[in-house]
Amino acid sequence: MARKAREISKSGNYYITLKGNELFVTDEDKKMFVEILEKNFATGIVHGYYLTKSEIRLVVKEGEKGISMTMKPVTTSYARYFNRTHEREGKLFADRFKSEPLETDEEIEECIKNLENDTPKKQAKPKRTAPKKKDVTKVKKTEIKIEKTEETKPIEEKKEEKKNKLPSWLL
Repeated sequence: MARKAREISKSGNYYITLKGNELFVTDEDKKMFVEILEKNFATGIVHGYYLTKSEIRLVVKEGEKGISMTMKPVTTSYARYFNRTHEREGKLFADRFKSEPLETDEEIEECIKNLENDTPKKQAKPKRTAPKKKDVTKVKKTEIKIEKTEETKPIEEKKEEKKNKLPSWLL
């Protein structure tokens, strides 16, 4: 059976989720993911992101290439970095990324607010269940980062900075 086609957003904005097991082992892994994300969204906008050990949530505006062609190098570059750094092989992500189109500014604001409150997009109120003991110490509120588009640097400056920071095998 063929998989369902990805819904295309008229506004170019999406709520994206990526799932996996042990996506981030160190804070350096999170920093590298954000660098790769910003590098590949140089022509788009990263409104906000939320990173945990087993899930990545993004609110983004696609770049010139479209969402699939923009996310592909993000996932492959990060998986390559992670596997080399932690001396492992195989798939890092459980499945392809899931995306939901966001058409209005209200939907974008709601999703960003949900990232800040650690609430999934479709959930009106957070349902708090007792997390496993090992997750309590690793998932912290400080893992939420929200990028404001008004404060971002010009694209050319960001590209040059990122080029200097990334290892040569990722370029």
